Amino acid sequence: MSLIPNEILTNIFSRLPVKSLLRLKCLSKFWLAQISSPSFIKMHLTSPVQTKNLLLFLENQDIFQVDFDSLEDGSVVQLAEVDYIPLICSHAEVEFCGSCDGLICMANAKNADYVVLWNPSTRECFNLDSTCIDNPDDAVSEECIYRLGYDKINDDYKVVRLAFYLKELFGKPDYEVKVYSMKTDSWHTSEKFPYYPSTESIGNSVAGGAMHWISDMKLDSQNKRMIVAFDFRTEKYRVISPPESQDPYDCLFLDNLEGCLSISCSRYLSLTMDLFLLKEYGGENEHWSKLITWSPTFSFQVQSTMVPIAYSKCGKKVLLNLDDERLGWYNLEEKTFEEIRIHGIEEFIEADICVESLVCIDV
Repeated sequence: MSLIPNEILTNIFSRLPVKSLLRLKCLSKFWLAQISSPSFIKMHLTSPVQTKNLLLFLENQDIFQVDFDSLEDGSVVQLAEVDYIPLICSHAEVEFCGSCDGLICMANAKNADYVVLWNPSTRECFNLDSTCIDNPDDAVSEECIYRLGYDKINDDYKVVRLAFYLKELFGKPDYEVKVYSMKTDSWHTSEKFPYYPSTESIGNSVAGGAMHWISDMKLDSQNKRMIVAFDFRTEKYRVISPPESQDPYDCLFLDNLEGCLSISCSRYLSLTMDLFLLKEYGGENEHWSKLITWSPTFSFQVQSTMVPIAYSKCGKKVLLNLDDERLGWYNLEEKTFEEIRIHGIEEFIEADICVESLVCIDV
């Protein structure tokens, strides 16, 4: 191995799966340092042969992973149960809060302030310290939403916490925004947007370095649904107009497709669903591009959502999650939907792509 230049070896190693790299760390102190270096971790994360897994979160708290490539090539889909889930305990209900660069954020649905960051590839995990979070003593109800994102300017992974309160049984709801920084291992309160967020609109809606939700605003003497973007770096807000339509949408749901903000728009009366992507995010030419218009043949609900998960290798298909009930490939050219049947899985509550990575939960 000494006859091969280190640059070539590094390039070769960047294409290996995480499990192999963890073994290679034992070869020498040199390779331990190389594979653990921030530059190599970023190189591996952007490798063209990056391994992707589809994670399925079940109601009984089990988590299964499926090799993403096997979903497309027509072979038998092999399920692998994730045997180490840090948040699982007898009194926990796991809530998936998004993934970023191979890290997963999960919360205990019964204890809103018990949150972990977890890298399933390296099995590293970290409990976020929530003892410093001051909740209103007079709140009669509480709901929290967490989302994980990356501040590329400061090279910092951050968690945004939206906490919703009701201080009186029939009073006006209120909310607050707190941000956790992995680099400083601390929480702080951020200024909140003046309009109340719609919790039903928030999927894994982190894209372009910002978290997104929908708020009802009064603009030009009219009530309008607008998209609010909270920037992970600056912690400032900006407002984005949703796609225009002559026929108003009943339901709007935000998510992302491979880092691009997406919005699922449903019309209950016409039984149609549209999926848009926000192109050239944050630029002068930022615009919505319609990816899919579809009239499903199965039962249609008022709150039906069409969540994109990933493109196929050839880019001609999109893996869709429909109402957390169906998984399938939508063919962009033929405009057809082919449902995927995974043996052993009947119902799931969340589906998301997680890449294998060496990103350290270094607090």
